[in-house]
Amino acid sequence: MIGENYNQNLKTTLNGQGTTMETSIEQNQVHDQLYVKYSKSEQPIPVINGVHLHSIYNPEREANGFVSNQLEVLKSSAHILIFGLGFGYHISQIEEKMKSFHPGGYRIFVIEPNQSILNKWEELSPNSFSEHVSVVSYDSIKEFYKDRELVDFMSCKPSVIPHPASFQLNMGFFKDFMSYNYPKGVDDSAYFIESKTFRNYLTCENKNETTEDFFERVRGKSFLQSYDFLSLALAEMVSER
Repeated sequence: MIGENYNQNLKTTLNGQGTTMETSIEQNQVHDQLYVKYSKSEQPIPVINGVHLHSIYNPEREANGFVSNQLEVLKSSAHILIFGLGFGYHISQIEEKMKSFHPGGYRIFVIEPNQSILNKWEELSPNSFSEHVSVVSYDSIKEFYKDRELVDFMSCKPSVIPHPASFQLNMGFFKDFMSYNYPKGVDDSAYFIESKTFRNYLTCENKNETTEDFFERVRGKSFLQSYDFLSLALAEMVSER
């Protein structure tokens, strides 16, 4: 379970919230309405279904106060996973702190489940980030876990910082994201394989079997082909984890 790898502040935030795993992000956004307001400080802020994702007065000042409460987290890890893009005011200030705390290098990933927010942020460009920051948005949780760069980053056990307004707006998604389990069936597992030939190999005989049954069947073959050897090597890697 991916969620077991992350820091305690997120576990506290997630506590007691119920969600359903199979709903796609796209389905959840059917009725979302995004429009842009300008703050008293003349900066754009996104509003989703009437929820302001930043301060209507001064989003940068609000972000500064938010980030000042995250300093110990930022100091302790060079890998930060942020839940929620908004219009990026908090991310800009987090990156400034990371430059100071980790001059030897740092990495930030931002998870934004609402593609329309990302599109509007790119259109208005209220701020920008360095190449050390990646913002990702997909139509389903499975697509996030198909992103190899994101999965490699998550294997580093980053510290998690939820942007409060974004997190509250997408509570169900973020809990599902953190508690996601990779599928155990061969057919579902094949979804994550980039090679079409290898996907066909996995599902050609019995796509409804579990991965454990699949590996056992390959071990019992009297004649092994090239992909069989690859599968056995994969089975050994899985068993050692």
